[in-house]
Amino acid sequence: MTTKEHLSKHDREIAAIRTLLKAGMSLLNRNQQQISQLIAAQKRTEAALKAFIESRQASNGHSRRKINLQ
Repeated sequence: MTTKEHLSKHDREIAAIRTLLKAGMSLLNRNQQQISQLIAAQKRTEAALKAFIESRQASNGHSRRKINLQ
């Protein structure tokens, strides 16, 4: 293999590696965005659950009706 052929092959390999790196970075960026969305959704869920639990702590689920014994 001549020097020019060797350099040409090396350049193609470097270009292929760059393409793979760009694709990997794109996937990483997309995953990070999805993780950020999941974190926000989890925080909303936790806040709603906390509000629900706090609203139910005042009673045990039964209504407080007066019973007429007469």
